Amino acid sequence: MFGFGKKLRKDLPAIDISKKKVKGFFGREKIVPRSKMEQQKLKAELIKQYPDRYFVDNLGEYNSIKSRDELSWIDDIEAFDAFMDE
Repeated sequence: MFGFGKKLRKDLPAIDISKKKVKGFFGREKIVPRSKMEQQKLKAELIKQYPDRYFVDNLGEYNSIKSRDELSWIDDIEAFDAFMDE
């Protein structure tokens, strides 16, 4: 009855659609975040090609993975420390 959805493969790398490259000043490229609308459109196109992949985005859907920021390891240490103190 339950669990007959699509199987997502964890052995394949996730596709990052949360950021994009844009041209900055003096011809340099920089990476900026995509809007949620851009992420939805791009994800709809990519799901047709890659139905069994995970996506790094901010949409919170069944096949979404949130990207970890550079300092998220501090939160993990604090959570572990709070767990061990109890």
